[in-house]
Amino acid sequence: MNPIVLTVLILAVIGLLSGLILSIAAIVMAVKKDETAEKIEGVLPGANCGSCGFSGCSGYASALAKGETTETTMCSPGGAAVASQIATILGVDGGAFVQRRAVVKCRGKNDVTSESYDYEGMHSCAAANRLFFGMGACRFGCIGFGDCVSVCDKNAISVQDGVAYIDESLCMGCGKCAKACPKGLIEVIAGDNKPSVLCMNHDKGAQTRKVCSAGCIGCGLCMKNCENDAVKVVNFCAHIDAEKCIGCGKCETVCPQKCII
Repeated sequence: MNPIVLTVLILAVIGLLSGLILSIAAIVMAVKKDETAEKIEGVLPGANCGSCGFSGCSGYASALAKGETTETTMCSPGGAAVASQIATILGVDGGAFVQRRAVVKCRGKNDVTSESYDYEGMHSCAAANRLFFGMGACRFGCIGFGDCVSVCDKNAISVQDGVAYIDESLCMGCGKCAKACPKGLIEVIAGDNKPSVLCMNHDKGAQTRKVCSAGCIGCGLCMKNCENDAVKVVNFCAHIDAEKCIGCGKCETVCPQKCII
């Protein structure tokens, strides 16, 4: 037999045997798919934002299917419709869905604060934050370069007068913007009209006034007037416990800086 033909035949046989072995191995070693998890993942929006607390949509679907969580309302981008579909697949009562929304905890617009130096580096909040926490006089304030804007899939965020602004009518509460903010100024909360302290400055009141006329000065009036012990001043900045808060609005009324909204 011609040596060339023989070589080709041997290689062909080896190839066929290798393919057969790989096919058998694929069948034997195949991981069985969870049909319930697949159905749940099929109704999820595929945002993979992590707002549910799991590693994307597949992680959340797997946890629900395995019973690792019974919370069917954790997908903020999917909303009430997805929560209802998940509950139907699992055959459970999904409960009431509360839409979440993102809040920028800073009101340091150009007319109430200033810059401490001229920044000429990369137009990125993360990059600017590495250099003296950004160019703003308030080291806790929004840098305003829009890292949060670039990750928002719903075009719900824009930078206005130097501060990130969130359009609540477009926000799905996915939390991508919160993860993108190098200063942690964006918080995702339940959209139930409870108040938020729109400041993260932890300097003493006198220092805060020097760098921003709209910042929390830690005066404690909000805390003193809260009948439900829902407001605390921690490190010279007010904090509201959403679980205790009943949304009466007294803290907003008495705040001299108008930084509780």
